[in-house]
Formats: sequence, C-alpha cells, structure tokens
Amino acid sequence: MTVVQVVFPVLKGSRRFIIERGRRWSVIEHLLLDAVSRGAASAAALAEQSNLPRRVVVEAFIRLMRAGWVEITATSQGPLFQITAAGTSLVHYEQLPSATVREPRWRGFAIEQLTGSVYRGRELDLCHKNQVPAQIGENPVAHLSASAVHDLEDMSEVFTTIEGEDEMIIGVDRGSEKLAERYAVVAVKDGEIEGLPGRAPEKLRRAILTAASEKLEASPKSGKAAVSIVAKAELVDEIPAAAQGAYDPADLIIDGDDHWRSFERIVSGASERVIIHSTFINSDRAKVVLPLLLRAAERGVTIDVLWGQDDLGSPTRSSQFAAAKMQADIDTAGRTGSIRVHPFSTNSHAKIVFADSQKGWNALIGSCNWLASDYKSFETSFRLREPKLVGQLMMKLAGLSQGRPGVWNDFAIDLAVLGRRIMEMPASRGRKVPMRLLYGADHARLVLKARDEATSRIFALSHRIGISAESLTLLPALAAVKENGIAASFFYGRTTGPLSGRAGADLVREFAKSGLHVKPIHKPRIHAKVLGWDDDNLAVSSLNWLSADPSEAKPFREIGVLVNAPKIADSFLGQFEHTVAP
Repeated sequence: MTVVQVVFPVLKGSRRFIIERGRRWSVIEHLLLDAVSRGAASAAALAEQSNLPRRVVVEAFIRLMRAGWVEITATSQGPLFQITAAGTSLVHYEQLPSATVREPRWRGFAIEQLTGSVYRGRELDLCHKNQVPAQIGENPVAHLSASAVHDLEDMSEVFTTIEGEDEMIIGVDRGSEKLAERYAVVAVKDGEIEGLPGRAPEKLRRAILTAASEKLEASPKSGKAAVSIVAKAELVDEIPAAAQGAYDPADLIIDGDDHWRSFERIVSGASERVIIHSTFINSDRAKVVLPLLLRAAERGVTIDVLWGQDDLGSPTRSSQFAAAKMQADIDTAGRTGSIRVHPFSTNSHAKIVFADSQKGWNALIGSCNWLASDYKSFETSFRLREPKLVGQLMMKLAGLSQGRPGVWNDFAIDLAVLGRRIMEMPASRGRKVPMRLLYGADHARLVLKARDEATSRIFALSHRIGISAESLTLLPALAAVKENGIAASFFYGRTTGPLSGRAGADLVREFAKSGLHVKPIHKPRIHAKVLGWDDDNLAVSSLNWLSADPSEAKPFREIGVLVNAPKIADSFLGQFEHTVAP
C-alpha cells in the first residue's frame, strides 16, 4: 500500500491573550426568565409553551437559580418557578449580565498558508524546513505552496480557534516576536487524510488529496491501482453563504445628497465610536467634514480615520499628505487623543463607515469616498444593521489595519475584539432578507452567478470602463443575452487606463450589435458601483464592475454586499433612470 506524505506551509506562533472566562446567558435563558416574570410556572408548562425539551428548561432554571434570579415556590399545583426581585431588576436588559473573570493565558496556534485555517498549537505535526521529509522508501512526498491570499493571518479566526468553552478573548499582549515559518506533514492512505483535524476546510482537504493523486501519477512505481486511491477534486471557491440581515428600503442610499445626510446622521448619532475608511482623503473635503467630527469628539466619541490609496511608491501621494494635514488640524483643535488619522495605507479600495448608536452598530458600505467626495456624484451605498454582518465586516478591516504578517498592532487587535463583540450582540428585529458580504474575487464569481440566474435582465453601474470590462462583466452578460434573451444594460462615467475615449466608443458599438447596451453617462457623474439582475438581486460595492479585475491575492481590496430583497433591483434601476433622464 502506497502512502503519500503531503507537506504544506504554516505560520506558528504564541501570544499572551487576555481571556474573559465564564458562561454567558443564552437567548433561551433570557426568554424563560422573561416568561416567569409574567407569573410563576412549572417546567412542564414552560416546555410545552416554548416547544423545548423539559430537560433543557430545567437546566436553564438551575443556572438562573444559581444566579439568584429565580426561585422555586411550593403551591397547590406543585412546585413552580418564579422570578426574584434581583431577576426582575434585570429581565428587561437587552443582555443579561454575565459573571466572568479576566486572566492572561499563553496560547499557541498554527495558521496554514493555503486557505488560512487556524489550529491549536499541537493539532498539526509541524517541523522546521530542515526537517521536511524526503521520499520515505516507496512512499512519495508531495509539497504544497503557500497562497498569496493568506499572507496575513485572520486574528478573529485565531481568537475563535484557541478559545475554550465559556471563554472570550478580549485583548492581546502585542509582543514583538514574529510568527515562525514551519511545515505541517499529513499522510494520505486509501483516500483518507491522517493527521489533519476533522474541522479542516474542504478546500484544504481537496488540495491535499489532489497533490497526493498527482504525486502518485508521477511516481513510476505507483501503478494505476494506486492512482485510484485518491479522487481528484477541483478547487472551487464559492461566494460566501447568505445570512438573514435586517432590511428596510431606506437602507439603500442613493445619490450624493443622500450620502452626505447619511454620513452626517451616523456620525452625529454615535455615542462612543466612529471608524471611517475612505480610499482617498482630499484636504479641501476633509476641512468640510472635520467640524462634524470635532463635534462628535466633544461628546466623547473616539474616531479613527483610515485610507487606502495604494500609490505610495509613485510621485502622487495625495492621501498620505492630506491625512497628515488633517491630523495636524485635529491637533491644533486640541482633539489629538479623540480623533486619530492613521498614517499608513490599507491598500484597499473599500469605502466603509462604522458607528455605534442607541439601537446598535451600523455600517455604511459602497462607493462613496467619505473624506474626498464633494457629494455631487451619483453614489450608491448600503446601510448594514445586522450585528453578525457588521461584526464580520469590522474584523476584515482589522486585517487591513494589521501591517506585516505576525505584527499585531494595538489598533488592529482593538478592531478584531470589537468586531467579535458586535457579532455576539442580539440579532436585529424586524424584517429580514438574505445578505452576504463580498470580498475581492467574490465579485467575479457573482457576475457568473448573475449570468446563470438572470431570467429578465442584468445591469451594472461603474465609475470607469477599462480593457478588463470584456472578460469580467461584458462577455458573461453577453452569454446570458444570447442563451436566455435577457436585457443587458451597462452604464459608466469615464474610460480608464489604455482604453481611450475612441476605443471605448468602438467597444460600445461592437457590443450593441449583439444586443448588449453599454452607455456612457456624463450627467450626473457616475461614481456608483452596482450590479443587479432581475428584480430582487442587487450588489453594492467599491468595485468598478467595468474596469477593475478583482485579485485573489488581495481579497479585501474590494468589499461590497449582495442583498436579495423584493424589488430592490427594480426600485434602484427606476431611481437611476429617473435621475439621468433628460
């Protein structure tokens, strides 16, 4: 029997984590406490009303009694659970207070460099590069290379992996030690992987099995029988799964004036924290925005400003200079500790604003450069209100703020911890629809999804059109036009890169012959980046659908959100057509 050893790179590290220990109260326990606040009840009655197993109800009340919030009273009907005065004082809280303790603990971890999955210190068999095994007898060794996509570790994934039961990481002693480069070794035998934890992602398993299969095929002693041990699998990335998110038609922000009002509203409504990521910072626009930020700082709000312009190696470093000027103006105003304009570039094209409010955390995500826009272009953004999605988005921003691999600065740690806390908040109430965040190459996959699913129309808005428009968006849409007879319309503001104005006009005419309409819009200026199909599917993003080619190697350079809501695409297209109508 041939056994294939498969070797893949990992980053090994350890940190001193600040851990909050203690079980938190579940929604079920909160609901049961609320139920007995309305009158004493038996476990059997509550189990029947809640459709929960009686054992679950009893165990929940045992914990509530230990906390002193519920007691048992003897009645003619038998023993009943009733709320105490202490429980009554807490039952109306949005979250029940947990009895937790904080303590520092050293924890080790390993991050494999193919898919970015994280493992506890001893879950993988690791070795130094000088100890990587060569071929062992007749058993070959296959090597997998690191992916450029995972050159930075996901701190939130590290936190989740190393947390024990009833633990939450709330801080990290930064330290100066780097993550060590190591190699994990697993064995493939009879189509099964040995030495890999069961929770390893399917993509990593497929990569290991495929590498083992190819190694067997190349081995002169393997034979056909040995090759059949491992089933090859394509490494296919899927668009992230949808979550149910709070939705109101007013969450879709359209046009420049609406963006300024939304920005003003989210900053003015914050009580503790505002975080702004604008691809560009313009000194003139920053002066207009700064009084709004200073007023928030006067109320005790902490504000962080990030920017993503990635031309620092070129003669034009406008955002870097504008960021320094903005920070100098803040220092002059005496708000140095309250408003921080970070001096580094995230190298991301994303445009996001986070802020807390009395109703929870909100995030604005879309096309608007909040600190560079004059708010006169046609923009489109979406207001996220679902804690799970807002928290996920903040953790991605933490990764962008991180710096070099293994270097966890205090600000990135702060964002990662805050993002995970937001995710733990109760879900928003009201109407829910499917939503999913889009990162990097998800956008290209979404175009193919629209091509395959559209039954009546596909449309997109893009600030720019470039030579990549054909392969990324136009050719897939053209396939849908030819196969399904759908309508396809694409709108842009200007050409970019090697594509001249004349070449752009030629491109428009060529696709028009095939029934695909590509139209320049000069008034109003288009800065929106939107993809939609049929009536109910709308993606709002930072990606220029007709010029940018999202890279797998830079997964968070472009960020957006896909919303599936009744008539959201139809309503958006109607508003856009009304705006550009002569």
